[in-house]
Amino acid sequence: MTRPTQPTCFHEADPSLPLWRRAAAEALGTLLLVLAAAGAGIAASRLFAAVPGLVLPVLALVLAGALVSLIVALGSVSGGHFNPLITLLQWLAGERGGMCTLAYVAAQLIGGVAGGWCAARLWQVEAAGSGGLGWQGLGGELVASAGLMLVVFACSRSGRASTGPFAVGAWLVAGVLATPTTSYANPAVIAGALVAGGPLALGAGSALPYLLGEAAGALVALCVVVLLFPRTKAGV
Repeated sequence: MTRPTQPTCFHEADPSLPLWRRAAAEALGTLLLVLAAAGAGIAASRLFAAVPGLVLPVLALVLAGALVSLIVALGSVSGGHFNPLITLLQWLAGERGGMCTLAYVAAQLIGGVAGGWCAARLWQVEAAGSGGLGWQGLGGELVASAGLMLVVFACSRSGRASTGPFAVGAWLVAGVLATPTTSYANPAVIAGALVAGGPLALGAGSALPYLLGEAAGALVALCVVVLLFPRTKAGV
């Protein structure tokens, strides 16, 4: 695995920690993130049933708060990705090895599904089996994911380790409110949304276009970051 030589965010503090520990942190963080997203969506839709326009701003703030706190709490163990897009782009950029990438992505997807399932059980709702914009949502997810990955990798490559969690949280609020898909921007959240109820829920017909949009947006962001923040690989 390769790492930047300067302290940065979204990389674990000690890469020599056993892989299972780091992957477990990714699974736990992703579970809690999706649980917060799905649970907050259900709670807000019930609490603000008479004022549905308040549901989205409340959800955006809850998601940002949950993500920032989880990155701060668990980031030193695993890097605090909780999103396969971050892990896969680090692999493409030569910052993470193949085995670690596979373990992280598997842990994130498992955590996402577990988070969606736990939210549905806690709130006693059934998986909606529907939701999302279908192919019309591809562009929204492309923009949301490109913006998120740009923020993540720009913060990482700038060497400002302390800024990353808060910059990501701030972008998430903007992305949720500014995109028609409400900025899933995370394949693990998509996986959880397939088994969740409430506003987060997605149908299978929306999952594929959303995932394609996220993949395209992530690659666009990586190209931009490579142009803006070029660097050579450094071993660790």
